[in-house]
Amino acid sequence: METLTKNQLTNIEKYIMENGRELEKAKWNYLFNNGEKGAILDELLTYQNSDGGFGKGLEADIQMPDSSSIASTEAIFTAYEYELDCEEKWFKDLLSYFEKTMDDGSEILSFWEKVTEQVDHYPRAPWWNYSKETRFTPNPCAVVASAFLKYGNDHQKALGYKITKRCIEFLKSNEPCYDHDCYCLQVLIEVLEELQSEFIDDEVMKHMERRILGSLCTDSKRWMEYVAQPLDFITSPHSRWYKLLEPYIEENINYWLTFLKEEGYWLTNFSWGIDNEISRQVTIYWQCYMALNRVKILRAFENVIID
Repeated sequence: METLTKNQLTNIEKYIMENGRELEKAKWNYLFNNGEKGAILDELLTYQNSDGGFGKGLEADIQMPDSSSIASTEAIFTAYEYELDCEEKWFKDLLSYFEKTMDDGSEILSFWEKVTEQVDHYPRAPWWNYSKETRFTPNPCAVVASAFLKYGNDHQKALGYKITKRCIEFLKSNEPCYDHDCYCLQVLIEVLEELQSEFIDDEVMKHMERRILGSLCTDSKRWMEYVAQPLDFITSPHSRWYKLLEPYIEENINYWLTFLKEEGYWLTNFSWGIDNEISRQVTIYWQCYMALNRVKILRAFENVIID
């Protein structure tokens, strides 16, 4: 298996430090330069709004300053990934945002609109153009449910239970399940396992494996398309679904190392489809985001030469 060299690591760091957002720089410094975890939270909070939700381009394809459920869920992903303190006020405010904006009636099928109508007034990727929900998806509500259940007050826990029940119904169904649906379901299942929830049994775990395999692309010739690669579902050999995906890991790692640019980044497998200053800047931000995440995963698989 190939390994990321010290020189390649240096080039990636240089690229992120010269081109990345302060949030990615803080994450890199924490992972590789003995930086403080608190710096990650400080940078994350620059994207939080007074309503407790997150916006301001935290999800770089949504440049709307207002809060959205998608950007706010990205904050939960970050909190989980870097083990930030979710008992602090900022996270309680985030849960309150989701509680206040939740629609459990029939108008919004997934409990939250992914983005609001306001998004159409700001630069964005075309897939974030506003449209009404037409079907239930676990993206992003499965992640929100996990946060409600783990960190919420009694009312939020009750909401989390209700959302989880719908997510489990979806998991067991044959409704289309796309890659981001699957990532969100994984987060929920992991939290349910941690909480020893009544929702977890062998049947549910088998359906989770079915959904992962159904979303997975194992053809490396297609990995420059917008498809889910094996390492999109796990972050280390200790991941819950490592054994399920183990046959594909080495090829995925070698693919990453083969297509790493000399300058220290990977090309994105998606674009806005337009060429202007904002779209070019967002692409660079995503390249830094991807480089950070991929090096973090490669290190977890001991495929990085540090010294």
